[in-house]
Amino acid sequence: MSIRDMDTVFMDNGGFDEGFVQGAIKELLDALDFLHTEVKSVHTDVHPGNLLLGANDNSMFQKLEDDEFARPIARKQYEDRTIYLSRLMKPKVGPLLLSDFGETRIGPGPHTGDIMPIMYRAPETLLHIPWSYPVDIWSIGLTAWNLLQGRTLFTARKQDGSLSDGAHFAELIAALGPPPQALLDRHRSRALEYWDKDGVWGEFVPIPKEKTLEAAEAKLKGNAKFMRFIRRALTWDPEARPTAKELLQDPWLEE
Repeated sequence: MSIRDMDTVFMDNGGFDEGFVQGAIKELLDALDFLHTEVKSVHTDVHPGNLLLGANDNSMFQKLEDDEFARPIARKQYEDRTIYLSRLMKPKVGPLLLSDFGETRIGPGPHTGDIMPIMYRAPETLLHIPWSYPVDIWSIGLTAWNLLQGRTLFTARKQDGSLSDGAHFAELIAALGPPPQALLDRHRSRALEYWDKDGVWGEFVPIPKEKTLEAAEAKLKGNAKFMRFIRRALTWDPEARPTAKELLQDPWLEE
């Protein structure tokens, strides 16, 4: 079961407690540190749906088997197949497993092309700038937020509900402030679709000024260490983001 499924089924999309999230992010950073430094690969698809809860032993599966023998799950039989209802099993906390390497890129790059779920996309991918390991660090920040708050930080949607890079950029500006001009200069033609030559936002997509990080954070009531962790991971400039190993030493994770 993924952590996202666990939140949906058992936590009512309310998110997890801080201690659980800190432990999960530590394990995830350990996995990414190995992937980046030893395997020399970029995962590109880190989010709660790809974080699986492992099992320390088979005891929970034995109970599942016993329950099935005692009370067989409902099923519908057809001539060519049988369809079974799912049997819910609340998992115990076990080792966290990073899964789904289908979009992994081998080598540090720089790589190009669309990656990441839309609301998880890092600024460099939105700006069509070549990318590398830091895209996974961006995903770490959004995953930590998602697990704790029970929702994604960014929606990438306009008021009519349609997906939009412009709306996504506007949310980033509201939460993180404007991007550095040097970043925009790395792909001028793409940047000029949304900013003028001086780096001023075009305003054709209004900046949702109420969507600051502080306004969006509801669970920890402005916990300074958590907010600093998020801002370190969600840095506009990919070269300014910490590595997975460096982020493991963050004060929020050492509490």
